[in-house]
Amino acid sequence: MVGEQAKPAARAKPAAPRVLGAIAARWAPDLNRDMMLLLGVLCGLGQAAGLLPAPVDASAYWLAGTSTNLYPAAWAEIAPGYLFYPPPVAQLSALLQPIGWGVFITILTTAIFASVWYCAGRWSLPLLAIGLPWLVWGVGPTEANVFLGYALLGNLQWILAALAIVALRHPGLWAIQLVTKVTTAIGWWWHVFRAEWRAAAIGVAASVAVVAVSFALAPQLWFEFIAFALRNGSMANPPIAMFPVPFGVRLASAMLVLAWGARTNRPWTVPVAVGWSIPALYGLGFLPFWVAGWKVRQMTRRAAIDASKTAPSRA
Repeated sequence: MVGEQAKPAARAKPAAPRVLGAIAARWAPDLNRDMMLLLGVLCGLGQAAGLLPAPVDASAYWLAGTSTNLYPAAWAEIAPGYLFYPPPVAQLSALLQPIGWGVFITILTTAIFASVWYCAGRWSLPLLAIGLPWLVWGVGPTEANVFLGYALLGNLQWILAALAIVALRHPGLWAIQLVTKVTTAIGWWWHVFRAEWRAAAIGVAASVAVVAVSFALAPQLWFEFIAFALRNGSMANPPIAMFPVPFGVRLASAMLVLAWGARTNRPWTVPVAVGWSIPALYGLGFLPFWVAGWKVRQMTRRAAIDASKTAPSRA
């Protein structure tokens, strides 16, 4: 009406607080998750300060970022700066050098412990505790240390196991498997066997994009990596004793398991096949992936139960 002052328009809330509020609302307290994150941070800080044993694998990733000789003649050769992964790992490490070793290892170790929780849930701490007697007192078989050992070595095993779960819905993540442990990208075939062509195309596009950018930045590194892989294709004289089943047998059987799982709607076979197809499989290094397979099976069962509850009842 004339003579009345117009009310000021309501000011929209800034986007950032709304996003943070939504994250906080979804971040419900979870004792297992929060304890694993805290352990990851503490272990990472301990590794950075030299209070814990050096994380050998993480050190290899880090030193690769400044190495001028990434690939040895034989993979039995172990020295600072050598890397057995494709070039993108070293290129990413080079980009991260400004943050420093302390920040790098703290972030990586925290991500690994978070991945353990994502795969194992409430069983995370018990699985890690299995390895404590061997790690602290040297008591028991070395195989008991597989879960804790991979977490403290800084190896990508647990992270790749978690990604094998997430990649079922976000297939672009198979690119990470391809440019790290290479044949663990076998999980991509799940989409092909199920005729999920859009998901398969996304996986291919992401992989091609990552490799293309990496190659454009350092083509010589790719030639050196391919030559290294061809020289050591027989996997003779490994630096550490490998799992006794030959790689070729494991790769073929992993493909069969994956095809069977795809045709019978068993997505838990994806992490199982991914872990079984690791080229350089030391000890029981496939077990973190099999824990991830158990997680997928639990997720599938819960989804089926929820679907049965919401389905309309027949008269």
